[in-house]
Amino acid sequence: MGAIRVTQRILVDRVLTNLNRQSRNILDLQEQLATGFKVNRPSDDPLAIRRAVSAKIEVGKNDQYLSNISSAGPQLLETETSILTVVDVIQRVKELSLQANNTTNGQDQLDQIANEVNQLLEQLLVQGNTVTNDRYVFAGTRTQTQPFVAARDANGDITAVTYAGNDDTFNVEISEGITVPANLPGSDVFLSTSADTVDVYQLLIDTRDAMRTGNFPGIDSAIDRLDTAQDQMLVQVSRLGALQSRLQRSDTNLRDVSIQLEQVVSDNLDADFAEVALNLNAQSNAFQAALNAGSRVIQASLLDFLR
Repeated sequence: MGAIRVTQRILVDRVLTNLNRQSRNILDLQEQLATGFKVNRPSDDPLAIRRAVSAKIEVGKNDQYLSNISSAGPQLLETETSILTVVDVIQRVKELSLQANNTTNGQDQLDQIANEVNQLLEQLLVQGNTVTNDRYVFAGTRTQTQPFVAARDANGDITAVTYAGNDDTFNVEISEGITVPANLPGSDVFLSTSADTVDVYQLLIDTRDAMRTGNFPGIDSAIDRLDTAQDQMLVQVSRLGALQSRLQRSDTNLRDVSIQLEQVVSDNLDADFAEVALNLNAQSNAFQAALNAGSRVIQASLLDFLR
């Protein structure tokens, strides 16, 4: 095998190629320092770009899930507050019923107690028509429709309450393919949906009317039904508590995952300034060494002697 003849042209081309490569490396490092990114275009590192884009997409999804959880929070909190107020109302009606359920009470005394029950009935109607964020809390998915409508007699007292909402819930997505209800329909809370529940509005109407007519057996019956109504409310409070706990756990998990995903993006795209600065200094020294070596390797041409 014959030896390769190394010409002056080969030496010059090799030196220039090496210097160009060194210059590109310096330019890349300077760009990383200027932008703060070690990957400034897809061609720099296609795999890193792909990983970063995938992570950013997941972060965007998590942000939407967190927004969904945040929007459901006030509604659930308002729902819980309203139901706890109803529990207090029922407790007060029970106390008044026990007070009224005494045959020594005259009708005047019963009427006075009935008047307070009537006011508690009005308060119960207000709670059933609670509004938050311009939406009725207990209307199901008919959030712009007042859920509980009262019929009144000539004196303005409530004689019946009808439900104008529906039994549906609106769900929010808290992770991929997983949704949870963000409301409780008023029918589940205030109306009788099984043998273990009562129509709370009708219960208070019956209790008031029994007092006004001196119907002691009716008052006695109402006391037992008021216990059922309280249990009914506490079951709903328990449902809300479990739902709120689940949303809080999901919120925490999503935030933790987002932090990890942001770290993935940073690891793939962000430049380490200390490392880049160190590499730039080393590359600059290498470039100077290449210049020095090139000046020695390239032989003098005939033109250098024509002076």
